Amino acid sequence: FLPLLQLVGGAPLGQGLYPMPASILQALSSRGTLVLEAALRSALLALERALSEQQRQRGACGLCAPCLFPPCANITAHCPPNATATRGRIMGGSVAPRGAWPWLVSVRLHGELMCGGVLVGRSWVLTAAHCFGGNRNELAWTVVVGDHELGKPGVGEQAVPVRRILPHPKFNPKTFHGDLALLELAVPLALSSTVSPVCLPSGPTEPSPGTPCYIAGWGSLYEEGPVADVVMEAQVPLLSQETCRGALGKDLLTSAMFCAGYLSGGIDSCQGDSGGPLVCQDPTSQHFVLYGITSWGDGCGERGKPGVYTRVTAFTDWLSLQMDSAPGSREPSCFDLLALAQLPPEQQSPERTRLCAFYTRSCRAPQGRATCARLAEETCHARMRRCGSSVPTELHAYAQTLVDLLRQAGDFIQNHPIAEGPQRPTTRRLPPFAELFGAVGPQLQDWVEALRAMARGSPLVPTMDREQLSGETQLFLQVSCPGLNESAVRVGAVRELYAWVLRVPETDLAMTFQEILVDLGSKNTKGLYRAQVRATVGGRPTAFTGLVGLESDSLARSMPGLVALALEALKT
Repeated sequence: FLPLLQLVGGAPLGQGLYPMPASILQALSSRGTLVLEAALRSALLALERALSEQQRQRGACGLCAPCLFPPCANITAHCPPNATATRGRIMGGSVAPRGAWPWLVSVRLHGELMCGGVLVGRSWVLTAAHCFGGNRNELAWTVVVGDHELGKPGVGEQAVPVRRILPHPKFNPKTFHGDLALLELAVPLALSSTVSPVCLPSGPTEPSPGTPCYIAGWGSLYEEGPVADVVMEAQVPLLSQETCRGALGKDLLTSAMFCAGYLSGGIDSCQGDSGGPLVCQDPTSQHFVLYGITSWGDGCGERGKPGVYTRVTAFTDWLSLQMDSAPGSREPSCFDLLALAQLPPEQQSPERTRLCAFYTRSCRAPQGRATCARLAEETCHARMRRCGSSVPTELHAYAQTLVDLLRQAGDFIQNHPIAEGPQRPTTRRLPPFAELFGAVGPQLQDWVEALRAMARGSPLVPTMDREQLSGETQLFLQVSCPGLNESAVRVGAVRELYAWVLRVPETDLAMTFQEILVDLGSKNTKGLYRAQVRATVGGRPTAFTGLVGLESDSLARSMPGLVALALEALKT
């Protein structure tokens, strides 16, 4: 070991103890961080596969007969009324009843709550643009609808990957002007009484100052405090622009913002409520209409400092343009491109051609058709490579073994699905149209009586196995969706397996070795020495005793073991 000590300049701290130099600590830290990133990538890919299957099963419900109850309910609803009474507040206030705000969603980064959001369509969520200042990679984000209690999945709760993040093009991160972002979901949602979109304003007119409106979310109960476990709600009055500018300063408030709250303080939105809704009830229809998106504030609930909201009426044209755009009018997202690998081989080529056709729009007139197609294909492939490199995919050789172990859980989920009963078709096989109602007479009354007989449960509706029922009767059956419950269990299993890395905040996704003190008198038969190690893993400090080598080969052999011991910090 003497050549290595001389090379790195180790100096004794005490009798027989030598500190490893900063260069070795840095090398270990970088390798350990790569392991964490690879583990997170494996977790997200496994979770994406499970969620895609769950959404596929849920989508199959739309092929069932229109039914009124879950799990097969693909209910259409528009601007439902709200049953919540006027009470409570977000900061230290009352809990909202479950399902009271069916358009409220939680926007999550790597599974952790980052912001609130508002469901404005089956495939669209409106939130605040500043929520994505640290990470614009849609693969890292999910939206949870029907959510009420964080960390405790409820009936009707759906977790959906984000296909695309569309911040408003004029969003200014310094002034927060245009603090809006649309999230396109990977699949359209199955709507229900607890999951339905809010109404958007039909014109530029807004409620007058003093109108009581409502805010809701999981934000902090007090400034710098913890987030709420369940949805909190509050009633806040709208304030005039003059009042708001007088309270916050005329230079801070643009025409695309407004204030709401009490100048006396105490009731307000807070950290974590960003992106959530401010809704006001239409006095005629009694429907709730979205007028504000929670944006910013000077503290939480402080006297003379009301909350500031992005004015939705200032951006309705942009919202309509984005949500009504044709599917092929936008550049393919990373979600779209990486999802190609999940398709059957025979479908991958035509789908890739469809997605890459977007890039032919940038071809100049003099370019021939073949040249344009080739350039579009090259641009599309470059985009795919960038998407694939957004998370590290290769590791140094001596960390590869450990990473393979981390990936085994995801492979197990993929290759060993939870045991199911006999497979049933996901779509109902009905008789051909020409065979339906062939025995009914020609008169209107014949058809009326036939249908009434079915409703009364007459011999036209025999009590036998469904497969033996008449085609007419099968038209009205409420059929469940096979595999939906199993796929939900699979999603939960993946989340549980990878919980140790999914719960690490993105800002803490690193492994840092601060100190390694080597006992020079403890060399074993493999040439390794006992060492005292201090490190931080995923934001958690840890200390342990491990074995380390002091020669090039033995050091390389010992590194995976040290990284593995450091990972133990994430067990609890």
